[in-house]
Amino acid sequence: MITGKEGEVMVSAALVGQVIQSYRLRKGMSQEVLSGLAGLDRTHYSKIERGLRSPTLDTLFKIAQALDIPPSDIVRQIEQQISEYPEP
Repeated sequence: MITGKEGEVMVSAALVGQVIQSYRLRKGMSQEVLSGLAGLDRTHYSKIERGLRSPTLDTLFKIAQALDIPPSDIVRQIEQQISEYPEP
């Protein structure tokens, strides 16, 4: 989590990437396979996992569909990570 101007809460791209990566690894998929199933360029997908890019909502839904999970599971896991490990 990152606190932006005026105290607004923003989610770090790194956290989103970590959560997505953990789901991919649990499914035993390579980045290449998942990006293909999601219809994404593998290098773009790799940047999402490494926290260099934030996925759009559309991309998040494509990734969730490729993982065969509801997008809400990804969001819920991000929220849980934020609550367990808030930034100082």
